[in-house]
Amino acid sequence: MNPLVIVPGCAVLLLVCFELPHKIKAYLFMLPTWISSSIISVIVGSLGQGVLGPMTGFATELILFPGLTLAKMHFNWVEKRAESKEFTKSITI
Repeated sequence: MNPLVIVPGCAVLLLVCFELPHKIKAYLFMLPTWISSSIISVIVGSLGQGVLGPMTGFATELILFPGLTLAKMHFNWVEKRAESKEFTKSITI
């Protein structure tokens, strides 16, 4: 197996984790992680199939599911933390 098949999956994961605006991440993380990672991996697998072969979609799925799960957990943690800070500010004022 060519180790380059993981590059598109890593690129998409980094794009989702670091480059997407907060509101778009909120809409993306409304879906269950397995659905959103499957949709993205089908798109990447279809586009990258000519260059890297059919394993691109499978490798992308193997990278995106755990990566998006961790990103969603971190996103939810940040949201709860921001809500608690706003709540404590409203109490102290």
